[in-house]
Amino acid sequence: MTAHDIMPECRYFMNCALIQAERIKIKMKDYIVNVSGDSSRAACLIKGTKNVLYDAGMAYSAGRMIEKLHYELDGAPLDAVILSHSHYDHVSGIPFLRKEWPDLRVYAGSYAAGVLEKPTVRDVIRGLNENAARIGGLPLPEYDDNALFVDQVVKDYDMLTIGNHEIRVFETPGHTKCSLSYLVDDDILFASETIGVFKGDWYMPCYMVGYQMALDSLEKLRQVPFRRLYVPHIGLHEGRPLPETWEWLRECMVRTREEIETIIKTYNTGEERIRAMLKCYHDGIVSEEEQPGEAFCLNAAATLRLVEKECREAKA
Repeated sequence: MTAHDIMPECRYFMNCALIQAERIKIKMKDYIVNVSGDSSRAACLIKGTKNVLYDAGMAYSAGRMIEKLHYELDGAPLDAVILSHSHYDHVSGIPFLRKEWPDLRVYAGSYAAGVLEKPTVRDVIRGLNENAARIGGLPLPEYDDNALFVDQVVKDYDMLTIGNHEIRVFETPGHTKCSLSYLVDDDILFASETIGVFKGDWYMPCYMVGYQMALDSLEKLRQVPFRRLYVPHIGLHEGRPLPETWEWLRECMVRTREEIETIIKTYNTGEERIRAMLKCYHDGIVSEEEQPGEAFCLNAAATLRLVEKECREAKA
């Protein structure tokens, strides 16, 4: 067998293991900064010879985000945005960023690119932004829906070279069909929301389009060599060691799937089930500014439909 006989993804993991062994010897200066304009923590700046933003936050807080970006960039431009998926709280700052930095390029998966072009989706995004603005106590600034688009589509195992950054793309569906994770400089893995949102012992399930899909994505990321983990809406992972974290996340996915099945069996109406989901995973745990209840309810409804459908199929 020659090197050319090995699958591309296998060659990638082998090469990464060698690179990682060298990088781990070097104490790297931190170049990751939270620049979110609100407490949702859905905008993270990756500094370098070219500057990259991971996700773009909500519309009502885009002004605050841009102020933070200008402070951190100190006159340098923002060159790119890499999107984890197409939900409103991750993409809505794009029109404001384009206005501030006209040469900006936005990267995302093909499904996200297609979704964001739909007028009906843009209408839903605007409505959710209006609700978030009311909760945040700020007016929703005017923005151009037509600026909400993707410049370059990326796919599984693509390597993006942006300035001195090398960013590997991983398709990790489960939260959405378009969910992507990114490995930046063989250092930080920006995991998609498919793995869930968690801190300490608290865990919120986020599989909305596929439970087994989410488990498979989790296993895929487990194989990626990296030094630090960036948790969606939380920041850099602290606490339990990474090998233990992967197993704990799998256990959390299995446990919450069982909890959601119990909710479905216990309550007959969608309204009752949503209230139970709010009690389990949102109320008293997540603030309205971090995730408005309306947005959580939309996600919870999708998760309930998914689990109910999969339960029916398992019995068939």
